[in-house]
Amino acid sequence: MTCPPCAWVRWRELLHTADTAPEDKRRATVMRVLRRQAAHDQVLDPDRDGAAESGRLHVCRTARLPEPADPGRPLFPSVHGTGIIRSTAMSGDAVYEMIRRRAEQAGYTTTQIRQLGGHSLRAGFVTEAFRQGADAHQIMRQTGHRSHAVLETYAREHAPLVANAVTRIGL
Repeated sequence: MTCPPCAWVRWRELLHTADTAPEDKRRATVMRVLRRQAAHDQVLDPDRDGAAESGRLHVCRTARLPEPADPGRPLFPSVHGTGIIRSTAMSGDAVYEMIRRRAEQAGYTTTQIRQLGGHSLRAGFVTEAFRQGADAHQIMRQTGHRSHAVLETYAREHAPLVANAVTRIGL
């Protein structure tokens, strides 16, 4: 699964399950949801039946998320090595380690990985949104920025001729 909204829906489903299951059955209940989610991904496996990614079933389009059982719960809590979802928020170091692991799996070099962090994701979103023609107001609605000046610090365009006025007028 590569659809971020689907991943969000599934994560919220897991949190809701963990929050509402009886404490003595919490792990088993969460594992049941994980197995069901994994089986859902196998329904249209491109390697098995030739279905394209766009043909996958998107839970983001059909699922209705229940209200959080605990509205004060962090959206990204820490998860113990045994799979137990904790009540404390994920630390900045944990976010960095997750990004580092994924970057290694994607084939990034050690030098590139050292430059990545949580803000890299935010900066990447802002930069790509501007490249695709989104205006500052649209981006600020998504990121929660209140100031255009701060938003601009996240726009990390290092290619001077990309989205430049000079190239727009054909010079």
